[in-house]
This record gives sequence, C-alpha cells and structure tokens, in this order.
Amino acid sequence: MDKKEQIINAAVQVFAKQGLNKGKIADIAIQAGIGKGTVYEYFKSKDEIFQAIENIFISDTLDYVEEIESSNDSSTKKIEKICNISLDLHSQMDDSMLIIAELWAQNTRGQLQGHDSTLFVGMYNDYFDIVSRILKAGVRQKEFRKMNVKGVATALLAMLDGIIWQSLIFTNDKEFSRRKTAAIKAFMNGIII
Repeated sequence: MDKKEQIINAAVQVFAKQGLNKGKIADIAIQAGIGKGTVYEYFKSKDEIFQAIENIFISDTLDYVEEIESSNDSSTKKIEKICNISLDLHSQMDDSMLIIAELWAQNTRGQLQGHDSTLFVGMYNDYFDIVSRILKAGVRQKEFRKMNVKGVATALLAMLDGIIWQSLIFTNDKEFSRRKTAAIKAFMNGIII
C-alpha cells in the first residue's frame, strides 16, 4: 500500500469514529503511523482527504454496477446482483459506513445552500441511469412487466438506501440478512412477469 492510500485508509477510520469536523490531520497521521508533515505532502487539507474518500467510494460503486450492467446476465439477475452488492457493501465497510452518512450530509447541505451538483449527486444520477437501462431492457425482453421505469428505479434506489440506513441502526447481522432477502424478493416479485 502506498502512502496516499495509507493516509486515506487512516482518514476513513478517523472520520468514521470522530466525524469530519472533529477528526484532525494529526489524528490521521497517528492512525497511519506517519508524521503530520507527510500527510500534508499528499493532501492540503482535511477537505481534500475527504474528497479523495468520496472519489474512491463513487468510483468503486459505479465500477460494480457498470460491470453488472455489461455482463451477459438476464435483466432479472442484474437487478438482483445490484441489490445484493449494494447492500453487502455495508457489511464490508463496518464503521466506514459512517463516512457515507457524512457524504450524504455534506452533499445535502451543499444542495440546500445552492452549490453546484457534487460528485455524490453525479454518482446517484449515473447509478439511476444504469438501473433504468436494465429495467428498460427487462421490459423489452419481457422479463419485467410494463412500468414507469423512472418511478421504479427511484423506488429501488430508495429501498436500497433505506435498508442500508436500517442496517446502521439495527446491527443484528442475521436479522439484517433476513430483511434484505425479503425486501429484494418483494421488489422483484413486483416487477417480474
């Protein structure tokens, strides 16, 4: 792992535990096992580090769904995979999921204050477009019933986000797994012919 990646990984841990406002460059340096000056060789500020975390999260998320979209799987399988991967990422991220909460809060704050769209908003739009294309293909291929594609894509993304938020509140992994499976099955039953 190179120094930049080491700093980013340390920052994720610090920000997840302390939040963006309370986490300091010095804390990140300690967590990374390097000097504070070394952090500044790679990043000018905490905000720049946070931006790097946001870029990685967005890039990884879109890579997953783009790979699923371009696979030879049926539309049904693609939507199921997107649901499972989106929901399973939370368990791999542990405390780092709190970073996602920070991203949501920061981006929402920015939108409410009239700032231009951010990377996070762009990721959601790209994710929405991919899901919409898969749903349209499923309708064309007669796997899915006729639908308002934009409405169904919105409902799917809202469902996934809602389940992820619930998983942060109700931390029982077995119960989360049951709820996740039931929600995906209910959603798929609503769109499959």
